[in-house]
Amino acid sequence: MRESTIVVPGSSGMQATLHHADQPRALLLLVHGFGEHSRRHRRTVRFLLDRGVSVVTYDLRGHGSAPGPRVTVAVEEHISDNLAVRDAVLAWSRATDDGELGSLPRLLMGHSLGGLIAAESALRRPWDLSGLVLSSPGFVVGEDSPAPLRAMAPLVARLLPWLPVEKLEPDDMSRVPEYVADYEADPLVHHGGVPARSAGTMLAGGRRFLSRCGALRTPTLLLGGSADTVTAPRGFRRFATEAGSEHDPRPEITYREFEGGRHEVLNDLCADEAYSALGEWLDARLA
Repeated sequence: MRESTIVVPGSSGMQATLHHADQPRALLLLVHGFGEHSRRHRRTVRFLLDRGVSVVTYDLRGHGSAPGPRVTVAVEEHISDNLAVRDAVLAWSRATDDGELGSLPRLLMGHSLGGLIAAESALRRPWDLSGLVLSSPGFVVGEDSPAPLRAMAPLVARLLPWLPVEKLEPDDMSRVPEYVADYEADPLVHHGGVPARSAGTMLAGGRRFLSRCGALRTPTLLLGGSADTVTAPRGFRRFATEAGSEHDPRPEITYREFEGGRHEVLNDLCADEAYSALGEWLDARLA
């Protein structure tokens, strides 16, 4: 696999990696989820490369190899970084390959927190995107937390940003024991609690996005599991109903919900179905 490193200007050391497809027909930017890192999505990257989609990955600020306080980062900072990465990739692709990569259809894909970041990024700057893929996006989180705690989340995030307020359980990610074991053993995965700043800004950011998703202009595929306890399926269903509804014609919104699927549908027992749906959608978009 041929790779290139792209430095993101003005981001205090952030870098992105471009994984080259042999005969690319699209260029996709992939955004990982909270507490993990981009290399955990190797299976997805390989799937996309095999279908002629070059892939750009990067570690979110405070995650993996990226700079910043460990996982204690507001969602708005992640969105700003994503827009900066998009700019850097576009400039690099136009300058390096005689415009070949720069002229390809551009796609944006995000999982969990990365799904919220990608969706908000697409809402703010749709004009250079041909499609959006969301895997269990973090539109509604903290469903099992007491209502008073959710109400206080913005205040706690400001006063005690590093205070752990919730913990992600490995078994909530997947029903595949080998994948859960790999997740637990990965030293770059954050295994502690979710800091108040991260949790509070994600909760507020998801609410804000859903209230505005009718303005979305980008054709979208959303993949989610019916048994997801990390990001609530009711957020997926609301998005599927309301996204793009302010436009006529409405952009194509495709929602695939997998019965019994947990948070990482692309690494769960329903993975074959999820990848099949992703492949079909890509072929339709890039035909």
